[in-house]
Amino acid sequence: MEVGVRVTISPSESSTTTPGAGAGTLLRRAWLVWSVAAACYFVALFHRASLAVAADAALARFGAGPAALSVLSALQLGIYLALQIPAGVLADRIGPRRVITVATLALAAGSAVFAISASLVGGLAGRALIGLGDAFLFTNVLRLAAHWFPADRFGRVAALTGLVGGVGQLAATAPLATSLRVLGWLGTFLGAAALTAMLAVLAWAAVRDRPENSGHGGAGERPSTSPEAEPVRAALRGVVGTSGTWHSFWVHFVMMGQFVAVTVLWGPPWLMRAQGYGAAAAGNWVLLCVAGFLVGAWLCGQFVAGRALRRERFVLALSVLLVAVWATVIGWSGVIPAALLAVLLVLIGFGGGAAMLAFDGARAANAVHRSGLAVGTANMGGFTAAVLIQLAVGGVLRLTEGLPADPSYRLAYVPVLLLVVLGMFGQARQSRRVWRDSRG
Repeated sequence: MEVGVRVTISPSESSTTTPGAGAGTLLRRAWLVWSVAAACYFVALFHRASLAVAADAALARFGAGPAALSVLSALQLGIYLALQIPAGVLADRIGPRRVITVATLALAAGSAVFAISASLVGGLAGRALIGLGDAFLFTNVLRLAAHWFPADRFGRVAALTGLVGGVGQLAATAPLATSLRVLGWLGTFLGAAALTAMLAVLAWAAVRDRPENSGHGGAGERPSTSPEAEPVRAALRGVVGTSGTWHSFWVHFVMMGQFVAVTVLWGPPWLMRAQGYGAAAAGNWVLLCVAGFLVGAWLCGQFVAGRALRRERFVLALSVLLVAVWATVIGWSGVIPAALLAVLLVLIGFGGGAAMLAFDGARAANAVHRSGLAVGTANMGGFTAAVLIQLAVGGVLRLTEGLPADPSYRLAYVPVLLLVVLGMFGQARQSRRVWRDSRG
């Protein structure tokens, strides 16, 4: 397993990273830079999750059916997935500041196109731009964290970044539904576009790739080599040839894929059509799932991140629990009791929050100058699962149109269970390889 060369420095030594600045000043600057970048990620999650809440309005506006809606979501997530390796390369090569600014502008443009479009083609163009902007943000925010924070804080900062994204998803539930009701389609999405464009300007003004005179490593850490000195192909071989990277891929595959299945598209329709809730109540249930995400991200950042053995055991145990959750969703005939539904949705959300541990593992398994590429590779896991789920669920629903909603959705969720099981076995296999590699 390849790791970067690390050196431990005292607080007094860290103050030399930026000439004339104390360690406290440097840390405050790090949090300021991260906060602006994380705000861009916040709006990315808002735009990503907005389709789920606006699903019924989108169907009416574009004159489309559920299958077309799944194409809208799958296109957005597919673009996100396809661009994770380029996102990692650009994070390592040209720096997060430029990428974050341009990506946030793409989100603004996508929201504006989505707002003014009255046809499915226009809707597809808008969601494609949103997928494009979204694809580059998370990886670059974490690459920024690798530059500005010590390595032993990276896992907690990654979890905190996920927490910010979860709050962005909260903004895309009840607040978005209220905005659609009060401001309408055009006012809501054009307003979101304007605010996002303003944030892009702020990112360009406030974000810097790294502390001055810090080289290419994170604060308190020297890189093993300069990123410009290593060809992209060699860096990619190093990342994908590391067992820890693939373990992180499968962790994200399980945790994030099933969470996206519920919050980005299929949760509200299932809750309304198969479970009998109104639109407002379904939004509140999704809100509960996102709350589980926030709790999972925070707890994992506090008590699991940075502890390799604990992280490995925890994610495997949680994967087994998620298998039981989805088996219950599929196996329960009729309306699920409210108390049980609350537990299931919180656990689904908790798993999404725990997906942040994948980036802690990917960063620890790879050299610091490859951290953007490593995070991008791990991030592909959950969104590979998400794209497969969106298409599979939509396909099964189309095949079972003649059935009542309850059995139709239960059958449609079978692919989710199968993919969670696949990812669980993938984790177990890579855990054995990591253990074998560590023994020499």
